[in-house]
Amino acid sequence: MPVCPNNIPTILIVDDEPFNLEFLELVLKQQGYNIITATNGRRGRAIAEQEQPDMILLDIMMPEENGFECASVLRISTETSEIPIIFLSALDDDNNTSKGFDAGAVDFIVKPFAYKDVIQRIRLHLKLTACDRQLKSQCPASSRQKTVETDFPAKGSRSFFPNHPRNSEVFIHESVILTDKSESHLLLNSSQQCPGQLPATIKELLAENSGPLFKPSETLRNIGLSLKSQIVNDNEISAAYIHLDREDESLTVVNAGALPVVLLRREKAPQLIERQSGNLGSLGMGLPPCSTYDIKKGDRIFMFSREMLNSYAREGDAINELLEACHLSSGVDLETACQAAGEMLQRNGEQPDGILVGIEG
Repeated sequence: MPVCPNNIPTILIVDDEPFNLEFLELVLKQQGYNIITATNGRRGRAIAEQEQPDMILLDIMMPEENGFECASVLRISTETSEIPIIFLSALDDDNNTSKGFDAGAVDFIVKPFAYKDVIQRIRLHLKLTACDRQLKSQCPASSRQKTVETDFPAKGSRSFFPNHPRNSEVFIHESVILTDKSESHLLLNSSQQCPGQLPATIKELLAENSGPLFKPSETLRNIGLSLKSQIVNDNEISAAYIHLDREDESLTVVNAGALPVVLLRREKAPQLIERQSGNLGSLGMGLPPCSTYDIKKGDRIFMFSREMLNSYAREGDAINELLEACHLSSGVDLETACQAAGEMLQRNGEQPDGILVGIEG
């Protein structure tokens, strides 16, 4: 059963322009945030007191009560004083910037805005706020959170070989569902038998380190750092982590010492996305490199554990067989393709003690 991130922030957008409101709501919902809206300052303050959002995006130029006035009232209310405010405005001169910071803003986003810039600024300030609250409480966030699991949404497509794989002693596969069009998959391989509690630990780490606040590289870096402190030094763990955003039509792959990820685009030869860094945790606090690709409906991604290749003397021969199987089965449904590719890797009727994961764009 896939994992649902623990931390899904709620953002209140206050803007009297319907286009800006609808655009920001759409973009941020696609990222996985919970969104509530208001079309004027007074209504926005009432919602903020009642709903206690994690952040407020506040337009400056509004009738009756402008953004500066609204922010000043929010700042002196005990119920809303600690909610970070980002101003949305075409007014980017020094005078208005100064007034905004005096009113309690943490940042400005200047109109017309690029949605990627909005996403990055929101993520940054939510993280800063979360760190500040955690330091004040002197209590790790993980102790207040519980791992939440969810079923795969109806939309989208993914398949596995074998049909009902289970995590073995040397590999773990977990999924993260953010929205009905956004999901991530993590596949770890261990050089030795994994501790019995490791699958549960991975679920907890994914729940704490995935979601709209985390880039794929950050998710894998944080998991690696945590595992490094829990697992003996001679047990090497490789990992591949992919994040698929069907709305944005993008695929991000982080490969930390794992087997290649196969990207199969329609009417094109399969592409191998090779390892981009050493094993999980090898970079310390450094972010592992990643690669982002355009992906369209019908394109496919395949991830596989080392145990899928056990019947071959050479790893390269097995990967070439898998590439051919993926390519030949590109015209059939994903489940059939995944089964055909898995069966091609079997020899002498032996069922490989591994997993092949197929995901469709």
